Amino acid sequence: MDIYQIKYFLAIAEMGGFTKAAEHLFVSQPSLSAGIKKLEQELGVTLFERGGRRAILTPAGKHFLEKAKTILNEYQSAMYELKGFHTKKTLKLGALRTIRIAELSGLIGSFRAKYPDMSIELCDGNIEELRKWLEQGEIDLAVTVLGSCVDSKTSLALFQQRRLLAVAKTHPLAQRETVSLAELDGLPYIERINCEMWGESQNLFQSQGIALHTIYRADHEEWVISLVAAGLGVAIMPEWQGIPDITYIPITNLNLVRTVGLIWRMRQESDVVRVFRTFATSHYWQKGVVIKTSGFSERVIVGLK
Repeated sequence: MDIYQIKYFLAIAEMGGFTKAAEHLFVSQPSLSAGIKKLEQELGVTLFERGGRRAILTPAGKHFLEKAKTILNEYQSAMYELKGFHTKKTLKLGALRTIRIAELSGLIGSFRAKYPDMSIELCDGNIEELRKWLEQGEIDLAVTVLGSCVDSKTSLALFQQRRLLAVAKTHPLAQRETVSLAELDGLPYIERINCEMWGESQNLFQSQGIALHTIYRADHEEWVISLVAAGLGVAIMPEWQGIPDITYIPITNLNLVRTVGLIWRMRQESDVVRVFRTFATSHYWQKGVVIKTSGFSERVIVGLK
């Protein structure tokens, strides 16, 4: 059964005859008749009573009429949706919850300004969720923290950040150049439960006998920043630029650096994924001092713009 046969059938039923249907469809009447005959042979029924100037639907034809309308509607709907794939390209982007949305919105806004025909659907999650969604095809690309063992075929480093102690500008430690880990013992602490180093941090505190006074456990980076800025507690977290109410202090003998980058599936051939990867590498992410880490080239870090 071909779609043109369905169109022939519906035209004849609407026009009430083969001649008018052929004129309406701009086809010859012999071609129209041959198409209907082939359809009737395939269905094993007679669809029209032929005679005189009119073609009347048989009981089988009346039964098939609604089916034919449904088939044509579904066909046209599918064609419309598929054409959208050529005119509108969508990137499903996952983002780690410990990356500020303010920084991601800057990247996405710049990308959309340059590529207005491409849209982005954004969702956030922790590292495990992002990797699962990526494997299941629910997202095309993820902005996340890269571990020490990364595959250059499916990942790309964008920038690095130091993890420092964040305190409010009014905090007693705010004027210090450095602080020791032991000084955190008993301090009100904001715990970043989606931190990629959460388990290691807990082990580190326990090994040194440090008892944190956790007053809040936050899912998102913006919550942590707001709570610290309000003076409700301190947090070990990535250094973000442009937050006037927070001071970041290096922790003595604790050099914590994270690398943020993109990950994608093997054999990911989408044009919009390739374009976004290229754009993200040219985006002005950071400014500050140069830090060298093994496995990555020198990159200017300290924080985001």
